[in-house]
Amino acid sequence: MVLSQDGNYIWDGTKWIPVQQNLPQHQQQLPPTIPLHPAYAQQNIVYVQTHRKSNKFWLLLGGGIFAVLIVILLLLGAIIWALLPPPEFGHRLDVSHSTYEDLGANREPYLVSEGYPDFSSTVAISDFGSGVIIGDRWVLTAGHVVLDEEYGEEQPGAWVVSVGSDYENPDATYDVKAIHIHPGWRADNSNDGLEYGVDIALIELTSSIQGVTPAPWANSTELDDDFLDSLIYSSGFGDYGSIIDDGSGDYYSQRRAWKNTLDRLSDDIDPPKKYSGDDVWQGGWVVYDFDSPEGDDNSLAQGENSGGLFSYVGVGNSSSIALDLEGTSVPGDSGGPTYLKINGEWTVIGLTSHGSTDGYYGDLALNTRVSSHADWICSITGSALTGCE
Repeated sequence: MVLSQDGNYIWDGTKWIPVQQNLPQHQQQLPPTIPLHPAYAQQNIVYVQTHRKSNKFWLLLGGGIFAVLIVILLLLGAIIWALLPPPEFGHRLDVSHSTYEDLGANREPYLVSEGYPDFSSTVAISDFGSGVIIGDRWVLTAGHVVLDEEYGEEQPGAWVVSVGSDYENPDATYDVKAIHIHPGWRADNSNDGLEYGVDIALIELTSSIQGVTPAPWANSTELDDDFLDSLIYSSGFGDYGSIIDDGSGDYYSQRRAWKNTLDRLSDDIDPPKKYSGDDVWQGGWVVYDFDSPEGDDNSLAQGENSGGLFSYVGVGNSSSIALDLEGTSVPGDSGGPTYLKINGEWTVIGLTSHGSTDGYYGDLALNTRVSSHADWICSITGSALTGCE
C-alpha cells in the first residue's frame, strides 16, 4: 500500500482509504492524484525499447537485402561483360593482332614473293578512312569517306594521303588536287544510298606517288559466280585497337590485312533514280561474312541472305570454316581494297563500304564492286590509267 503525503490516506490499489475513518467531513481532504506506479512506468519503457529494436531490425534487414541485390547485379554485369566480345575487334581472337599487322606490312612470312598481295598500295586517307593506289596519281576510296551525311564534303586541300604501314609515321604523304565522287553517291548525299552499290570516289593527287606499285583493278565483267568461295584478302587502317593499346589513346594506326572467302557477288544494281546527264550508273557488291573458329557464325549460309538491314545482298551459300587469318572490316577500313586472284594476279575487286559495325563473329562486310564502275573511273582518269586503255 501507498501512504499519501499528508498521512491521511492509504492507496489499496483501487481507491484511497482514509486512515482515520471518523474524521469530521470538513477535515477530510481530497484524495491525491493517482501516483505513477513503477509497474506502469516499466511497461512503457519496455514498449518503447521493443518498438525501437523492431525499427532497427527492419532497417538492417532492408539494408542487407539491398546490398545483396547490388552484389548480384554486379556479378551478373561482370558475367555478361565477359561473355560479350570486345568492341571492334575484326580478327580472330585466338590469333595475335600483330600477325594481321605483319600480313598488312608484307613482313615475313607474308612476302609478295611468296604469293601474297602487295598491300603497300593500301593508303590512309587523312584520319577518316583507307584507299588503294590504282595509278601514279590516282587513289580509289569509298564515297562516304570524302562525302558523308554527317560530316559533309571538305575541300581537296583538307585531305592528305599517307603511304606506309603506319599512318602516324608515314613513309610519305601526298596532297590532294581533286576529289571525284560517284554521281550516284553525290546525288543522295546521304548513307541511304548504301544498298545501291555506288559508294565509291576517286582521289586525284597533285604529284605522282613514288616507291609504290599501283594495284591492278577489276575493269571488266569477267568477275562472275565461278569465283564464289574463292580466297580473298582485304586491308585497311581500321580501328580494331579497342582491345589493344598502342599508348597513343588514338585510333590504332597500323595497317593490317586479313583473309576471307568470297560469299556473294552482285552486279547491275539499278539505283532508284537517274543521275546527271540522264546516265544510269549501276552498282554492285562483293560480300563476305566473318566466320568464328567454332564454325557457328555462318551468317551467309545456304538459303540465307542475312535478312533485315542487309537483305539486298541476295541468297547464296557460304562456308562456315574460318580461315587461319579470318577477319572483317571495322570503322576506319572504309575505302580499303579487297583482292581476288584473277588470271594469276591479285586484283582489286572491291572497296570496303559498310556492314555490321562492330566486327563481331558473324558480321557482314559489304564492298563496292569496282568492275561495276569501270566506265565511270575511266571517264575521270582517261586512257592514261592502266585498265582504261
